[in-house]
Amino acid sequence: MIENDELRALVAEAQDGSVRAFEILVSSHLAQVRRFARAFARSDADADDLAQEALVKVYKSLRSFRFQSTFKTWLYSVARNAFLDTTRSRAGRERSQEDPLPENHAQLPSSTEPADEGLARAEERQRIWRALRELPPEFRTAVVLFDVEGHTYEEVAAIEGVPVGTVKSRLSRGRVLLRALLAGERAPEAPASESGAGTYDTAVSSHVRRSEK
Repeated sequence: MIENDELRALVAEAQDGSVRAFEILVSSHLAQVRRFARAFARSDADADDLAQEALVKVYKSLRSFRFQSTFKTWLYSVARNAFLDTTRSRAGRERSQEDPLPENHAQLPSSTEPADEGLARAEERQRIWRALRELPPEFRTAVVLFDVEGHTYEEVAAIEGVPVGTVKSRLSRGRVLLRALLAGERAPEAPASESGAGTYDTAVSSHVRRSEK
């Protein structure tokens, strides 16, 4: 982990145009940014492109970073905005190309099946990411940041620029919608209000985390 003084020095160098300093700054976040991008992408290759575009935006926006939040929180906030901007601009094309959930997507691999464990895990991971991409962006972001990336409520609130209560509401409602999609059900209509934390579906939470191991 980069210490505070070293971080400030690297930020200052990167803001002055040092690509090397920037690479050091973001090196420990690359895998997380790419995984976050998967929630807004159709494929792993598309996720790589989205992550690359987000990092370019982070580099171009670096002069605006003033340590009013942690560097990690700021980076995720810029990346999130980049993902949303990119996916909005090509929403029509993405929607027409999106692969539908298979009819048997709700069936989990059986431990008695002779399927390779690694393949089964990969298929399960793809199934969950497909379902995640079906969530509204605000719910999708909350679930990925909290359940997959392990951010705290406060960190997600800072990244999204909303109150902690709103994060809890989006997370609760996103889990309900995700659970319905994974079960092959019609997703229930989300309530109009975003106030209140609601009842959390911890089973979905652990299910998402487990899929990334």
